[in-house]
Amino acid sequence: MSQFAPALSFLLDNEDHSRQYAAVPDVGGPVDYAKIVRIIPNSARASAVAEFYQSKFWTPMNLGGLDSQDLANRVLDEGVNAGAKTAIELLQGAVKDLRVPLEVDGHMGPITLAAVNGRDPEAILAAFRQQRLQRYREIVVAKPEDARYLPEWEKRALK
Repeated sequence: MSQFAPALSFLLDNEDHSRQYAAVPDVGGPVDYAKIVRIIPNSARASAVAEFYQSKFWTPMNLGGLDSQDLANRVLDEGVNAGAKTAIELLQGAVKDLRVPLEVDGHMGPITLAAVNGRDPEAILAAFRQQRLQRYREIVVAKPEDARYLPEWEKRALK
């Protein structure tokens, strides 16, 4: 089963690589930890940020049920970037790309976990990366003004 700590580290490498735990610049807009940590002393901010991501994303997304740590890292990253439901839909789409019958409903329940955990994690990871790339490109088609973000989004998707 995957663990939260390495997934958080992977996420923060994208969201707050210097571990400032404050409002940090991001190509898609600032990651505003300030509303989370405004009254928290600097020494306690890291744990407050970790608790936020664990309680708002990791646990509700049921990512600890994934056997592959690499996959859990990236699904958490996409969950924070695009929303939990979207990230799980992309994961389910990746599994479907491997010709596994699976409903794309945005919920990480026992059927999705069994479908993901019962397949080659590297194949799912490759398909998930492609799902992310496709989503980012669709955003740019719908909103051409977001094209300036595409290089960073693609870099993030391919990690």
